[in-house]
Amino acid sequence: MVIGGFQPVTLLDYPQKVAAIIFTSGCNMRCPFCYNYKLVLPEHLDKEKSFEEKQILSFLKKRKKYLDGLVITGGEPTIQNDLPSFLGEVKEMGYSVKLDTNGLLPEVLKKLISQKLIDYIAMDIKGPLGEYSKYCGIEDTSNIKESIALVMNSDLSYEFRTTFAKGLHSIEDAVKIGKDIKGAELYFLQGFRDEPTLNPKARLVGFTPAEMEKMRMQCEKFVKKCSIR
Repeated sequence: MVIGGFQPVTLLDYPQKVAAIIFTSGCNMRCPFCYNYKLVLPEHLDKEKSFEEKQILSFLKKRKKYLDGLVITGGEPTIQNDLPSFLGEVKEMGYSVKLDTNGLLPEVLKKLISQKLIDYIAMDIKGPLGEYSKYCGIEDTSNIKESIALVMNSDLSYEFRTTFAKGLHSIEDAVKIGKDIKGAELYFLQGFRDEPTLNPKARLVGFTPAEMEKMRMQCEKFVKKCSIR
């Protein structure tokens, strides 16, 4: 795998777990509000700061006494061809694995679920499915819909989440997304932060706390639990 970043410990990114985080390089989407553009765009990849799989596995083996889980994020982890074999080694150590994904490759997601290589799925919903190209450049959302169904029927712990950026999203988008994932166990609304992004010319800002709460109240009609993160 191409690993562009590594965080040895986090108490926030894996619910109820003390975990490490792997950031894979490369992505099959181009979201203008993406903070991790240095992992997404090949020209920003610093090979001198990348990590070898064996380095990560060695660290995890030594730290098993102190860590419960591993978060694998990106970029988009599912584009890594050797992701299943890598996670197989991680699972053999006894780690719980959380996968962050955009859901564009449901065939990979299905394999990871069926082979019991992941324990928690966090899937990003970029915007209403009927207008997806506006948010990430993807016209055909059939794969996204398939992944949503896979996640909801997987018997694994999961969450859906959307980063809302004013100038790209609207308050009404929250209702549309709620309908797209109707019946989901958990949906997080994430406020956009004023940080460098993949498209700095997009002139995006965050919604106010009151606006975020309005969206949350509208969304909770469609999902079992809706929270602001």
